[in-house]
Amino acid sequence: LGVGPEIPVGICVEQSLDIAVGLLGILKAGGCYVPLDPRYPNERLSFMLHDIQAEVLITQQRLIEHLAEHNAQLVCLDGDWASISDCSGANFVSDVTAENTAYVIYTSGSTGIPKGVLAPHRGAVNRLDWMWLAYPFEAREVLCQKTSLNFVDSVCEIFGPLLRGIPLVRSEEHTSEL
Repeated sequence: LGVGPEIPVGICVEQSLDIAVGLLGILKAGGCYVPLDPRYPNERLSFMLHDIQAEVLITQQRLIEHLAEHNAQLVCLDGDWASISDCSGANFVSDVTAENTAYVIYTSGSTGIPKGVLAPHRGAVNRLDWMWLAYPFEAREVLCQKTSLNFVDSVCEIFGPLLRGIPLVRSEEHTSEL
């Protein structure tokens, strides 16, 4: 879909396994992920989508109506598996370097307009390396991932265990409606 280094890809999914699928797909393609919380007001989602100028947006069918107007190509992780399975199964190799952006997380905007903070792969890997040294995983441990993608702590909660082969479970959120 044209995703490569420094190409932002929006990901707007509810807390589920789709998060890991989406993030790993974006990073494997070489892009940087931009979390878009489906609980955010439409105005904030609209601002973020416009600001990043995403060409691709990963979401779920039930969230499409909630998303602000955008020009991104939609990939629905719960509805596009037929077209996804038509893609090559070959191992894709990207041109990403340690200096390329891995993710963009927006500030709360408490001082005005939210700002996207770009984080390079090098920073994420250095943080994970420190975490593994300071808090090594033990045999038979499981990590519970509970932090929203919109907070930097989610990077360690998701990729820390996955990159070490540690089971990751997602704590369920209970929301009534968007």
